[in-house]
Amino acid sequence: MKRIFTVLMITIFTVLSCSEKKKGTNKKDEIEVENENKTDTEIKISNLETSDTLNSIGYSDLDNQTTYTKELDLFWIRIMEGKLNKKVGFISLSDIYPLSENQDSLAIPNIENLDNNTIQYFKLNSTYRKRLLSKTNISETDSVFIYDYSKDVLLSFSVNKLNAVACLNDYMDIKDCPCNQIDYMIGFEVANNSLNRLGEYFSDALVFIGKENPFTRGQMKPIIWKKIKTEKFPLEKSQLTEVQKKCKNQNAIKGQAYLSETDKYHIFIQDYILSNTNMVLEDRHLIVFDKKLESIVHETLFSSSEGSSISLIGDQWTGSLFKNKPDVIFGFEDVSFGCPTIDFINSKDNIYVQINCDNRH
Repeated sequence: MKRIFTVLMITIFTVLSCSEKKKGTNKKDEIEVENENKTDTEIKISNLETSDTLNSIGYSDLDNQTTYTKELDLFWIRIMEGKLNKKVGFISLSDIYPLSENQDSLAIPNIENLDNNTIQYFKLNSTYRKRLLSKTNISETDSVFIYDYSKDVLLSFSVNKLNAVACLNDYMDIKDCPCNQIDYMIGFEVANNSLNRLGEYFSDALVFIGKENPFTRGQMKPIIWKKIKTEKFPLEKSQLTEVQKKCKNQNAIKGQAYLSETDKYHIFIQDYILSNTNMVLEDRHLIVFDKKLESIVHETLFSSSEGSSISLIGDQWTGSLFKNKPDVIFGFEDVSFGCPTIDFINSKDNIYVQINCDNRH
């Protein structure tokens, strides 16, 4: 998952319009894997539920939109360095902390009283810290849980041990000031020497702030893909709506198809390109087939746009990420406008989690 800066509404619109999660399928097929041994994998795809059956057991109607759940407010942690004369981890809360362009707003002190060495990045005093915690519903007794799913590293820090800080966003500079509070990112600082077990850029780390750790340890796996023939992608079983299909580039042709097999699922993707001479990736069709339920339990069409692009093969993950929640799957899109999402597989409520990334692009 890449870090990029946001306009949330564009991503939400994209997700709601062109990335609805769908379910359903039927009958038996064979998948020929184009690996070096040319072996075949048989998959039982028979006696599957219709959309009416899916509705009767609680799934959303196929024309319904997906729902963003606030139950799991996730954040990213990033490295702050640059002009700070130090290297720290920073968790921006600005996506959930309502800010204003009003110079008299109360999120940060009057920066006219700060010198140039401080205006870029400064610690909030107790008054502004209390306002931050109050507006974000965070308690001093809460903990900050940071989980790197690629390394299975879980770190936790008590909120009352962390500094609350304000930092000019990446598109602002001291010379652009006087600045408003909306020009700042506001959040928690974590000492860099406490984060050395994470990756170099914290690119696979997720942050949750609350009373209890929501993450499941050791259950996330990178998706390993094998090439298959395009005719083995179960397109005839697709339950995409007509609205979803219109999101696809109608001039694109089938490119490479892939299959990944886990203990629970067969995961298919079919790529669509402009032409055999122009390999630009326009769309990607994802189908997740549940072996035990013998049905499609997740289906999405990803399309390249101004706000997002399709991720490279090998950047995808799946598994149990959250306690007492369905398995997840993610890593299919690189987002420019907005923040990335994590999809639940086989979610009866058809929900997803959006990461608060403070994208100012």
